Amino acid sequence: MTYKEYREARHKAFNELPIFYAFSNEQFEEEMNKRGLTINDTDKIYKCGNGGFYLKSDSDKIKAWLDREDPLDELMKDHDFAVSAFRYEMDNHEYAINYYQGDWKVCGCFVGTKWGEDKDYIDYLTEAGREDLISAYEEARRSHYKAAEDWF
Repeated sequence: MTYKEYREARHKAFNELPIFYAFSNEQFEEEMNKRGLTINDTDKIYKCGNGGFYLKSDSDKIKAWLDREDPLDELMKDHDFAVSAFRYEMDNHEYAINYYQGDWKVCGCFVGTKWGEDKDYIDYLTEAGREDLISAYEEARRSHYKAAEDWF
């Protein structure tokens, strides 16, 4: 499995959750009607932020998804997966042109990081106790820069 496949599977699973989104009164009313409710039935729903809502009766499904173990930490132990993960995020965060925050942003996708002006990926991964990921990061970095050079 690649990191991209992992992300797609996680995204698909999230999209299958019974959450609806509404960003206007009209959208809210339409979504409530789809569920056999009126806009006055707000006692039957929970708000989950960012315009998201779900039925209280679906709480167990939402909680089960949130409580399930995310396999990312385990997957990152595989060198090839880790390389694909770092490379994906480097490409996504325009790493080649983001000199001052590139390492912080990419490492922050996988480990807790605290910004430091003079820090690099080795510092961030070491502080997180993930020295095992340094060689995968370096391989992804070389690949990313090579692709950037080829593109220009």
